[in-house]
Amino acid sequence: MLKAAISGDLPCAVSPLIALEYEGKIHDKIEGGFLRISKRDCGKILDALFAMAKVVWKPFQVRPVLSDPSDDKILECAISGNCTHIITFNTKHFPKVVTRLYGIQPMSPRKLLKLWRGNP
Repeated sequence: MLKAAISGDLPCAVSPLIALEYEGKIHDKIEGGFLRISKRDCGKILDALFAMAKVVWKPFQVRPVLSDPSDDKILECAISGNCTHIITFNTKHFPKVVTRLYGIQPMSPRKLLKLWRGNP
């Protein structure tokens, strides 16, 4: 998915707030030994990803809507970026009763890859 997003084959959206959070979480994983990549290389990958992403500078605010307030910024970015999906390992954090109102479907990375490869 990362290669597809960086190449522009998989459109994505990001806000500055989300970009900073992703960078911080990835750096934590590097420092914790969970990822074997340098912070410099990580920065290059994120720069390439964010260069291809649609940047949502001022997301439409819908807070508080979701049970985890940190997920609200993801939903706001998806709404403002006219996204059709939110790709997440925690689809339960994005109830369809909420996301359906905005035409957004939460989906796991595995399901997206199956769909992408034509094996729904």
